[in-house]
Amino acid sequence: MLRAIVTLTVLLLPTVAGAQSAPTPTAPVHPAFPWGLGVAIPTGQLLRDVWIEPQTVVVDTLVPVPPEPKEEPQETSAMAPPTEPAPATEPQYAVLRQTVVVPGYWVRQTTAGDYYPQRWMLEQVAPGNYRWRLLPAEVRNAR
Repeated sequence: MLRAIVTLTVLLLPTVAGAQSAPTPTAPVHPAFPWGLGVAIPTGQLLRDVWIEPQTVVVDTLVPVPPEPKEEPQETSAMAPPTEPAPATEPQYAVLRQTVVVPGYWVRQTTAGDYYPQRWMLEQVAPGNYRWRLLPAEVRNAR
């Protein structure tokens, strides 16, 4: 009987020791690893933060300029002929150049994609017409 117990112990000992040290594909990994099982986050686990620099934008718009008043010679006689209205001239335009800075923001790269926070952007509504727009936060899938 003792011989059977010793034989069984010798046969089962490598199996028990090997099961403790050998990694298996189904074994959970350490929680500190990026691919480890952690808290379920819909936007994924954070990999790094990336700073998007502020952008300087030059905006050119056309602005109507009022016509310059013409000086008319003054006559001293009492019998001056009636003055005719000035002929209509085409409106004059000038270019108004403005420099605008779109603020920078942080993008969070996660395992599920890139998370863009709520941010301000300059939107062109029509040629020469711009407005500020608040973009919503979004997650763009990783490529």
